[in-house]
Amino acid sequence: MTPDTDVLIVGGGPTGLLMAHFLGLRGFRAIVVEKQPQPYDLPRAVHFDGEVMRILQAARLAGRVRPQTLIGKGMLFQDAGGNTLVDWSRARKIGATGWHESYRFHQPTLEKNMRNGLRRFGRVVYRQGVGVTGLSDTGGNVIARLSDGSALTARFAVAADGAQSSCRELLGIDLIDLGFEERWLVIDVRLKRPRPDLGDYSIQHCDANAPATYVRSTGNRRRWEMRLPADRTGDHVSDDEVWAGLARWITPKDAELERAVIYTFRSRLAETWQRGRIFLAGDAAHQMPPFMGQGMCAGMRDVANLEWKLALVLAGGDPSLLQSYETERAANARAFIDLSVRLGRLINQTAAGAVPAGRMKSIWPALGPGLGRPGAGVGEQVPQALQRGPDGVVRSDDISPNGFYLMARDDTACGIPVWRGAEDWLKARGLSAVLVRPDGHGLLAIPEGAAIIPALRPFVPMITTLPDRASQQV
Repeated sequence: MTPDTDVLIVGGGPTGLLMAHFLGLRGFRAIVVEKQPQPYDLPRAVHFDGEVMRILQAARLAGRVRPQTLIGKGMLFQDAGGNTLVDWSRARKIGATGWHESYRFHQPTLEKNMRNGLRRFGRVVYRQGVGVTGLSDTGGNVIARLSDGSALTARFAVAADGAQSSCRELLGIDLIDLGFEERWLVIDVRLKRPRPDLGDYSIQHCDANAPATYVRSTGNRRRWEMRLPADRTGDHVSDDEVWAGLARWITPKDAELERAVIYTFRSRLAETWQRGRIFLAGDAAHQMPPFMGQGMCAGMRDVANLEWKLALVLAGGDPSLLQSYETERAANARAFIDLSVRLGRLINQTAAGAVPAGRMKSIWPALGPGLGRPGAGVGEQVPQALQRGPDGVVRSDDISPNGFYLMARDDTACGIPVWRGAEDWLKARGLSAVLVRPDGHGLLAIPEGAAIIPALRPFVPMITTLPDRASQQV
């Protein structure tokens, strides 16, 4: 039986939409189903980092997304007296990813751009107001029963349907509780008048009695998050309660409420991310407190890791390649979860020494075990080099049609695209070159003095089988 589509994507948020873009670029069929009948127009995620912008670049979306973002200054952790405990300022120049370290954005705008971008693909279908009520793997295909009474078949499925994932429940996959659970009130406002005194940094107010977070978003949007008392019950919050919480910063004369909702911040990982031909991604696979702004970022990293592996298998590659998705991504996501929890403890001041005082640097955890021989350069994010040419900035990731290329210290002819750069990074690891994967991580590290072409030979079938990303720009 010929399946209805190559990949069924459940969930029309940033994670699912990104997967659809990558599959569309590589020429595959995809159907996205989103159970909500209308787009959700209120803020949720407000931050992503340079690695995510690099991923959006690979999906040919950076040019559309970048004008709607604000370059973030970073985050300060301050005590009740306003003294800075930890300074996590972000560099104001382009970083190792080829982009700035931090971006603020408005999620409804991002999702609208991504939905509109799907129009460039004739083989990608987006269906709003349709949920999944049944999901099974026959061994050769995935069969999904939909809420409108229909059914469809796909070669693979990606469940990117959020923290309350119906797909995860249908598959009987449990969540592993990693020990953090707190209820916080999240308030989004739009300023009526300028308030430059609020500042452009995000501020974590570290206070055992009343921990809170201030977030500078795009335009006139601002956010506050406040931990609720342990004895506070119920999920309803009145305007009076909201303005009472905001009184130390703003009043109704300064801003209008856009959203106020109670969230339970948790740290959890799915016990498995794969059931045969069905994969979990994004919040369906992992959840973390928002204190690093990495929740959505983790989902985008999931897609960057999985999309090219799915594409290789769809093009006839070895299906065992897909087993590396969870092993690589779970370890990386866990590193972000663990640091997010440590930062949450600092904000709550419930654990002395949770994070050393002083300046903090962004972390770029390596992938877990998976593809390539473990060692320096393999599983690490390889810096993206930039050159200025007559037509503007050229980024190293863009030289490869399908995403594989060699980052080398010297010019070399090896049959795949080569970029001479990242010399300090390579030298520090004793390498002459590294084979860069489509997700920006190292697949093969070539030591100084080693012959490049023989080292590359085992990877040639993978490199040549992966379909190119189309040249369409959004």
